[in-house]
Amino acid sequence: MNHDCSAAPATGRLIFTPVQNRVITTALTLVCALFVTVATVAVLLLALRAMGYFFHIVGPVIVAFYLSLLTRPWYARLLRFTGGRAALAATLFTVSVLTPLILIVVFFGTFAVQQGSSLLRELPGMITKTHLALTERFPELKGVLNEVYAGFRTFIGSDGAFDPGALTAVLRQGVTVGNAVFSVGSATLLWLLTVFYWVIFVMQPPLSGEALAARLPFFHANARQTIARYFHNFNDIIVSYFRGQIIDVTIQGALYGTAFFLMGLPYGFIIGFVLGLMNLVPYLGVTIGLCVALPVAFAHGGLGFTAAIFGIFCCIQTFDGYLMQPYIQGDRMKLSAWQIVFALLFWTQLGGFLGLLLAIPLTAFVKASWDEWLASSERFTDNSPAPAAPASAPPAAPSEAPSDASQGGER
Repeated sequence: MNHDCSAAPATGRLIFTPVQNRVITTALTLVCALFVTVATVAVLLLALRAMGYFFHIVGPVIVAFYLSLLTRPWYARLLRFTGGRAALAATLFTVSVLTPLILIVVFFGTFAVQQGSSLLRELPGMITKTHLALTERFPELKGVLNEVYAGFRTFIGSDGAFDPGALTAVLRQGVTVGNAVFSVGSATLLWLLTVFYWVIFVMQPPLSGEALAARLPFFHANARQTIARYFHNFNDIIVSYFRGQIIDVTIQGALYGTAFFLMGLPYGFIIGFVLGLMNLVPYLGVTIGLCVALPVAFAHGGLGFTAAIFGIFCCIQTFDGYLMQPYIQGDRMKLSAWQIVFALLFWTQLGGFLGLLLAIPLTAFVKASWDEWLASSERFTDNSPAPAAPASAPPAAPSEAPSDASQGGER
């Protein structure tokens, strides 16, 4: 049998069918996407782990950087007021920022320490009263409640207050007192440098996405534009999130503290205010705050008073979720409740406390980037047929289009 080889390519290259080309292209695209995803997750994991390990060093720098982003408009106004004199503007900025902070720490800090120390003195009695009330009301849980209470009793002395010796013994199992004092002192000193970093960063011109991309000349122009856009989006999400959260949790703390205080909850203002501030991490303040507020309410006024405190909590949460937070944050984050819970668990596992703090803005950035990629990739997947030519257009008459020969003759 003779085969006709005249159609075979002379170069010996393999020629695939259109179906094979699509299969190979899809496979290579999936492999590249998987590699990029794994590499991105690995880089994020290493970066968050490294920052978590050195958080006492890089933490003040990170906090100061984002505080400078939040307060740069105020510094710019002071700079215009002083006629462009940066040193005078920085001095006024430092005074205007530190003065209210110091006043808040002095007045509110003294009240908080008094309330907190009183709460610690009376907490054992509250827990004992709560234990007795629960065992009487739920006798079927008496065994479990007794075991929990027995573990708590190891920290209570004969006078009914916390036993400092027992608490010190537990602390000494992990670290000596001297090391603990040194660690706390060094960490406090490093965090005091936040103010210094804050002033330095706010005096620097803001780093825009375009300025960052200009420092990457080895990338293609389109790649630099993409980097600039993503950097701008990331900074916009981070700043808007923390600016909104700071305002939101401050209002929440004032509402919770005032409501609990007016209801007569012991140490209600400090409990409510701390509950609101801890909502800087979503659901953290709710969980910890209720675990403290509800037992104190039950020990003070029984089940009816506890239900009233829980009702106030539900009212403030509803007001915050449906009115205050949408007005402050808008729809910038665009995350549902289950996405927020998943983000908190995922980023906490990935980056510890730093991941927990940045979980919401990071997830919002990833989601916004994914939506942008989907929107930009629609042109590659748009299989809609091209619009047909209008049928009513008559063909051109031969006499209206002169031939090349007649045109040449006229020339």
